[in-house]
Amino acid sequence: MLYFTSIWRFSDAWPLAASMETEVMPAQDTWKQYSNALVKVLCRDFQRDMPRLLTVDHGAYCYHILCLDGILFLTCCQKSDPMAASYAFLEEISREFVNLYADQVERKDIRPYKFIKFDMFISKSRKVYQSPQGSATRTLPHVERKSYNQIMGVTEAPAARNDSSAVVFGLVGLGVLVIVGVIVYFIM
Repeated sequence: MLYFTSIWRFSDAWPLAASMETEVMPAQDTWKQYSNALVKVLCRDFQRDMPRLLTVDHGAYCYHILCLDGILFLTCCQKSDPMAASYAFLEEISREFVNLYADQVERKDIRPYKFIKFDMFISKSRKVYQSPQGSATRTLPHVERKSYNQIMGVTEAPAARNDSSAVVFGLVGLGVLVIVGVIVYFIM
């Protein structure tokens, strides 16, 4: 089951579009925050060697990521879902998005989520790939697989909870804990 999808400009982790979810996953806001932090770290740390296809495992879910023409396409689904269907879904939305908006993506004056109307196409495609016919097995080229903790530089996986403390531990790669530590130091 594809829970949510987002599209980002890779050069600066600028959000271009996202799906409006109808399926609700437990602690969905927390998982979205994890995905936002993940994208920012990928865009910052993998500028030169970002694989075209990347799967990031995190708890019971995984993020499938396709990087194409300077645009990062991400979807979150359950680990048990077929990887081929998720990547076929990402390839379809990437082809359509690049076809429609490739000439506008690099403009620095666009607002976040400028292409939110693309959600209608994401929703239609999502329904197709969640059907039994759409999730038919197909072969995939090499997909690099990493854990969320490897990328984020976290030694222990934060539990997905409804409070924001889990997100703080997931953002170690962004230096949030350093900032919190400095603030605590000056307060004391």
